This record gives sequence, C-alpha cells and structure tokens, in this order.
Amino acid sequence: MTVSESKTVLDHVAAECPALRRLALPELPPADDARLPSLLPRWRRLTHLELDSKPSSFPAVAAALALHCPDLAVLRVTSGSVKPEDAAAMAAASPLRGRLRSLCLDRCYLPRQELLAILAGCGGAAPLREFTARFCVGFDDKDEEVLARGAAIERFDIGGSRLLDEPDGDATNGDDYCDSSYVDVI
Repeated sequence: MTVSESKTVLDHVAAECPALRRLALPELPPADDARLPSLLPRWRRLTHLELDSKPSSFPAVAAALALHCPDLAVLRVTSGSVKPEDAAAMAAASPLRGRLRSLCLDRCYLPRQELLAILAGCGGAAPLREFTARFCVGFDDKDEEVLARGAAIERFDIGGSRLLDEPDGDATNGDDYCDSSYVDVI
C-alpha cells in the first residue's frame, strides 16, 4: 500500500466507521502519524487500540484518547522508543488512567525511568489489571523497584526485558554483533 492509499484508507475508516470499537494500525507514514490525534475524536466508541509502532505524535495521541475515547480499555504499542514526553503524557492523561485496563508496551525501547513514571501514573482508584513490557530494552526484568511498582497489577509481565540490547553468544555463533537479527538501540 502506498502512502497515498494509506491516507485514503485511514480517512475512509475515520469517515465511514464512527462506531469503530477495535482498531489495529500498522506503522504509519509520517503524514498519517501526524494526523492520528485529529482522527481519534471520530472514534468515540473505541475500546481497543493497537499500534504496530509508537507514533511520534504519541503525547497528542494520549491526550486525544483521554479526551475523546471514554471507553478505551486496551492500548497496545508493540515497538518504538518510549521517550520522557511519552511517559509524561501517559501519566498526565488522568481520564485515560482511570479507564485503561490493559497496557502493552512489548518490544519497545523503554528506559527504566520512563517505565517507573508510567507505572506511577497507572495507580490510583482504578489501577491497570494488565501491564506487559516483554522483551523490551532499557530496564532489567529482575529490577526490584520495577517489580515492586508492578506488584499491585493483577497481570504484570516484563519477562525477557534487559537493560542493554546485547545478543546472546548462541544467537551470533560467537561472532560479535554480526547476526542479521541484532539491532543496536541508540
């Protein structure tokens, strides 16, 4: 699908499906990424949003979800770099915090400080029931403070996450950093 086709499809879905409850989006081209916050108010019944990649407009997306999607219960972002402003946007979106039941940030670059800020913002009167950040880079899955912050969440899974993206010796056959599946996160 070309960028223009993607824009047409996204516009068509926004215009023709106002009662949409579940939406899964692939990585968006920059133009659609920038427009996503302005399209979210059209889907007021949205309960489940999956993003294959964290949009660069995520702070505005979080604000739009909090303001315009009162039934949102599930948010999945399955790759991307979670920046301080993204974590702050999640923490600041208090209407979103009270309704969101499941947050998935699997396979993201998620620094420890951003993770702790998100977990601190997810407490309160209606805490998350499920939080996953599996196979992330930026924190260790055995970090005691992270585990303590997530202890109140019914299903808290951060397995496979590690502080640095270092390949296992088996995965690279001992050839330092020459495996095609290795990605250096900066």
